[in-house]
Amino acid sequence: MRRGAAPTLALAPVSLFVGLLAALPVAFLVGRALVSSGLPGLVAAWSDPLNGQAVENSLVQGGLSAVATVASGYPLGVLLGRYDWRGRSVVRAALVVPFLLPSLVMVLGVEDLFGPTSPMAQALPAVTQLARGVPGIVLVNLLFNVPMVALLTAVGIESASAPLEETLTTLGAGPLRVYREAWGPPSWRGALAGGLLTFLFSALAFAAPLLLCGPRCYTVEARVWSLVRELLAPGEAALLAGTMVVLLVAPALAYFLLVRRLEGAGPGASRRLRPIPWRSPGAWPVLAASVAVLALLTGLLGSVVARAVVAARPGGAPGSAWGALFTGSATAGGIPTSAALVNSLVFAGSAAAIATLLAVAAGFARRDGVRSALRVYLFLPLLVSPVVLAFALATFWRPLLGGDAQVWLLVLLAQATVALPFALQSLDVGLAAVPRAFREAAQSLGARPFAAYLEGELPLARGALVTGALFAFALGLGEFTATYFLVTPAFTTLPVELYHYAATRAAGLADALAGLLVVVSLAAFLLVQRGGYRVLL
Repeated sequence: MRRGAAPTLALAPVSLFVGLLAALPVAFLVGRALVSSGLPGLVAAWSDPLNGQAVENSLVQGGLSAVATVASGYPLGVLLGRYDWRGRSVVRAALVVPFLLPSLVMVLGVEDLFGPTSPMAQALPAVTQLARGVPGIVLVNLLFNVPMVALLTAVGIESASAPLEETLTTLGAGPLRVYREAWGPPSWRGALAGGLLTFLFSALAFAAPLLLCGPRCYTVEARVWSLVRELLAPGEAALLAGTMVVLLVAPALAYFLLVRRLEGAGPGASRRLRPIPWRSPGAWPVLAASVAVLALLTGLLGSVVARAVVAARPGGAPGSAWGALFTGSATAGGIPTSAALVNSLVFAGSAAAIATLLAVAAGFARRDGVRSALRVYLFLPLLVSPVVLAFALATFWRPLLGGDAQVWLLVLLAQATVALPFALQSLDVGLAAVPRAFREAAQSLGARPFAAYLEGELPLARGALVTGALFAFALGLGEFTATYFLVTPAFTTLPVELYHYAATRAAGLADALAGLLVVVSLAAFLLVQRGGYRVLL
């Protein structure tokens, strides 16, 4: 390939993929609803009090979750990004685990910790308020997203100028001034980026409002699902989906710009981690808040695993739920757990392969300067949300593919679309650390640009590539929202099966299956750890 045409050709697969599976279906969905309903239909959708309440719930729950998550995650990010302490690398890597878990597991973990039957509720009955309603939803969102805030804050601190800090210290500046003028501003950018991403995920929360509160707490995501699946009003659902996409453009763009600044800053020159100032009173709040967050996350995972060990099937002895799951005597959605596990592994593995191959092709173009427009374009799957994405795919592609017989393909493509931005970000971080001299040397020896990229640069970013692929696999394994919207009984996955058990109050089977998902996610974490932690940037 000629150098001038190579980046364009490399961009074609990923651009077509996002266009055909996100941009075009969503535009068709909203456009058809506007044409068929017209202005009266749009006014009616906006004036429906339940739709208005769903928009308000999304904004309120997203805002509260973002504020609480930044307040909880910022001290931990400071502890991880600025200070050296034993176990720091392990804790930093382990923070990826909650993000790999299905949101349903986080919901069950909160119920295990603070529900009416929990040991904590027996001692302090007031804590049951944290397991239902808006407080429970906010707590689930906080636990799911606090690792991102902490890691992005740490990355911001690492990008601060070490020479500037040393100069200020030499001139006699105190700790407060050094913080305000040197490493504080980049840490704020990292925390704000994490807060915006938390707002996006929380405003589009699905599982927590369904299980912890019900219709009065539905977000737009849950309301769209209800309009399509329960109220049979797809036109109104499409108009509401289009409204939410417009509302989320600003925070998504702000997040993108902040992350671009963090990436552009790079690591601070010769930044040295400091020992924790145990004797400084100013360090005590940071340590206390960090320990509280880590204890809460550990307690949540521990409670899920503990409940899973003794989980009982209905009318059975403790521990009998595991046998019921894998002997076929317990089914959800019409198939046994073993078949659902196979479906989950096949969908997640295939989706990860698609996302990784597209990331490899796009990585070549992004190394040649085609970055900003592509990054904004690839954020569309996050902006659209899984339910709206699945709704659009079902509306546009399912009739063309032959109906429900090909729903497996839609599930696979939906999971790949959701995972694609994360795979791209992971590879991009890895390629940013590879000097361009490798490609230039290969080209000077006669290699074509794309061959030089594949054989010279990509092997040096192998760790980031593997991490991105495993991260995409873990996301697909835990993906629930889009899969639940699309799936038919024959293609039920583990998260969908878990929702069936939780919704039907089969507590023992739900606990056992949640424990299984934690074990699988921990295995994915151990593999992701080998590639590095900066995948979340």
